[in-house]
Amino acid sequence: MAIVRKKFIVEGMHCGSCAVSTGMILENLKGVKSARADYDARSAEVEYDDARIGPADMNRALEGLGYRLREDA
Repeated sequence: MAIVRKKFIVEGMHCGSCAVSTGMILENLKGVKSARADYDARSAEVEYDDARIGPADMNRALEGLGYRLREDA
């Protein structure tokens, strides 16, 4: 088990409520320890167990709502 903390760009957020929804969706995924989305920065910081979940899994969970994660450079 390796806990990773990573910042992602979130595409598709239009307001503060989008950030709240994004954070809640990510935080409720198995393997995610914590998640916080920031509308102003258009980003999300996620702490997760990379043995249980990865960015592609998180992205799939968000795509249905019109959001997309992109790794921050």
